[in-house]
Amino acid sequence: MSYPWKDLSPKDPLIIRQTNFITNIDKKIITFLYQPIIGPQAYSLYMTLLSEVEEGSYRSEQRLHSDLLTLVSVGIPELYQARARLEGIGLLNTYLKDESDKTYIYEPCPPLSSKQFFEDDLMRVLLLEHIGENKLHSLQKKFSFPILDKAAYKNITKSFLDVYNVSAASYQKNGLIDQKGLAYMDVNNGKKPHLDNQTFDFNLLQQLLQKEFFSKNALTKEVQESINVFHHLFGIDEMEMSQYLLRATDLETGEVNTKELEQIILQLSVNKPYSNQRIQDKVMSTIEQTETKTENRIKELTKAGFSTSEIKLISQSERMTPIAFISNIKKQKNGTVTAAEKNLLTVLLAEHKLEPAVLNMLVYYSLVIQKHPTLIKAIAETIANDWTQSNVTKPEQAIEKTKQFVGQKKAAAEKREENRSARYYGKNVVRKVEKLPDWAKDNQGPITEEMLPEDVQKRFNERLKKFRNSGKAGDS
Repeated sequence: MSYPWKDLSPKDPLIIRQTNFITNIDKKIITFLYQPIIGPQAYSLYMTLLSEVEEGSYRSEQRLHSDLLTLVSVGIPELYQARARLEGIGLLNTYLKDESDKTYIYEPCPPLSSKQFFEDDLMRVLLLEHIGENKLHSLQKKFSFPILDKAAYKNITKSFLDVYNVSAASYQKNGLIDQKGLAYMDVNNGKKPHLDNQTFDFNLLQQLLQKEFFSKNALTKEVQESINVFHHLFGIDEMEMSQYLLRATDLETGEVNTKELEQIILQLSVNKPYSNQRIQDKVMSTIEQTETKTENRIKELTKAGFSTSEIKLISQSERMTPIAFISNIKKQKNGTVTAAEKNLLTVLLAEHKLEPAVLNMLVYYSLVIQKHPTLIKAIAETIANDWTQSNVTKPEQAIEKTKQFVGQKKAAAEKREENRSARYYGKNVVRKVEKLPDWAKDNQGPITEEMLPEDVQKRFNERLKKFRNSGKAGDS
């Protein structure tokens, strides 16, 4: 499984830049007009990004995504979804420096003005779908004012030159100010969301309209933009659109009234099951599909007899790239990924055709189970060859192969120990037997003392006396 947020980590650093002044009016527009469309999480993310840039500065200090996750109280998938919603509607620019010092830059953008918003077909209809017609009219009144009849008034506003003098000397001094490499904070209007028109054939539409004497010039850029919006929102094809255009065309001028076209389409689409054709939040759909797949996957692995820790490992191996996976393990071991390891991973993916999740299991076996400090090329390629020949394409198959291999090693070690014991105890071992002296034998009778003959005893006593006397002479 591949997730669009798989490369986004809580440990990734980020910087927030604010290159436009975003006023309180802009924030009110985002609260009332954008929030119903983008949702509360995207709204919270936008406001949080703005608050992280201190007043009087254009950028924040560098921090980690984990800080942002804590502030917005979401996980990585939800943060990615919120970010994508802001990007898609024109409220955020995201930049990535994907090098050794990987860094994200987030630039909050100002919204459309209320005038631009309500005059844009896409934004107006999206808001209408989320809040309904009555609330839409209420908001239009909130961000509008009555037109002043100026017929009875005379404009007496003074011009610039009526008030200020400009000298040539002042202009010459201005040329001396160095402005190279500077970009000034500004108040800019927001940008409209862009819809491509690759799925609508305007040439076919013109052919259909020519039969009804429809003027080709009536398909102005503004009309084409409206057609594209309604096509994407309601799934209206070229044939249907031609009928709606004819009804919204002024018979005298031949011009298409886009407001009337919108009303016609909205009225005819009230009971039309067009929900599948609406602009969908693709990231939300991906999250829902991912959650469903994850639940089914857990059930499948549990049924197959894998433990909770094994299922968690399988999930991580499927979610992370091999580089991110090995980097995570190395960080836990206070190590770094070497250039040789990066090259080896490339070889194992390209030449041995290992699936990324399976390669992650190989990395885990080598660095965690075998406790090698780095990937050893010979061992890794031997395992890769074995798994490729055994058609191992899933991480759970790699776990089974690892269990088999570890079991075989253990069985072989036990067999060697048995053989060693059998060789030792099966031989006729020659043992050295010491012969006991007669006095130590148990079957000896009681020992009896015999007296020496009298002449022998006398000679022995004389020798003993001489020996004692010689010792005393030496002492003196």
